[in-house]
Amino acid sequence: MGQQKLWKGVWIGALIGGALVLIDKDTRQYVGVRSREAGTKYKGYVTNPSDAIHSVRVNYEQFSKRVSKGLEDLIEILNKAEDILNRVGEINQEVEQQLKAVDDPKEAS
Repeated sequence: MGQQKLWKGVWIGALIGGALVLIDKDTRQYVGVRSREAGTKYKGYVTNPSDAIHSVRVNYEQFSKRVSKGLEDLIEILNKAEDILNRVGEINQEVEQQLKAVDDPKEAS
């Protein structure tokens, strides 16, 4: 029962908020223009469903290429970070060896 009240409140709040936002003339015009553009676009997809399928496929391919490129860049950055950390580790070991040599009285004489 509580969940139903929550969703009812969310919907009522959204409707009231949407109505209040539409008081502004510029917002109403923007919503009207974008709604008409969307309606025209979707009407075209209804009359030519192959265009809709083509559009979805093209958008998917572009998204897939962007994700692949992003992952390749991330892997390259991680590899460079790993190389840097390995170098830092090697330098740290050299410094520790030099410090031990300085602290060791046998090697100092």
